[in-house]
Amino acid sequence: MRALVGIFALSLSLAASAQSGAGDITPGNRWHEAYATLLDVDFGDSGFHARWQYFYCACGDLLIRVEQTSPDGVETGELLLLNRRLLLARGAIAAQADELSGLLQAPALMVQLAFGLLQRAVPEGPAGITRALPLAMVERDADLQVETGMFSGTFDAPWQLEGKAWPSGPSRRRFELVFSFKNPLPEAPVGMSKITFTGGQDYGRDDFPLNDATPMAGWKLQWLNQEDGQVLEPEEVATLGGMREQAQEVKKGVIGN
Repeated sequence: MRALVGIFALSLSLAASAQSGAGDITPGNRWHEAYATLLDVDFGDSGFHARWQYFYCACGDLLIRVEQTSPDGVETGELLLLNRRLLLARGAIAAQADELSGLLQAPALMVQLAFGLLQRAVPEGPAGITRALPLAMVERDADLQVETGMFSGTFDAPWQLEGKAWPSGPSRRRFELVFSFKNPLPEAPVGMSKITFTGGQDYGRDDFPLNDATPMAGWKLQWLNQEDGQVLEPEEVATLGGMREQAQEVKKGVIGN
């Protein structure tokens, strides 16, 4: 990846648009509009492997459950983004983090990369997968851009995709993707680097794991100020409902600006 640039905003391309009710996949569904996405990512010979679970709430919130393995060990935890303004984190991943926003970088870019590859391979969206379908494409000239609104990255050409996708129920899709690209880093091994994705999605229902009564004890907090990048001190409240109210007030400009 050539560059990663952070800004204090998270676009709706990551926080999926809320669907109008539960049910089977329809032709209008897009790859990023699942209520739940599971993504296992293996970064070739780097020793890094991640398992991320993404839950999108019809209210606009995003929860990511994290399990990341590297040569240094295993880190787990949860990230919660409210109203694109308030970021919360808990668990081992948050224990040593001074800037919580950096914890979003890898899971945000990788899910956008997976969705982008699926969109290239099956532009009809998940409704285009009615049976097991092999996926293959080769791009020799155009770089692949990945943009979340908070982070961006570029994979230089040439790159290629191999894999498959298949239905696992009326509202569910599964996929396996092998993304090969030329790594520009000086220390990268000669030849193509690979990232392998194994994942699944559920478009059928909004089963967000947290509700307004969820206790907030043990979460670290950070405001993401979209105007100037200033980090604001959040007021600690007892429940998720209280945090959501704060995030809404800040978005309206009532507090914190």
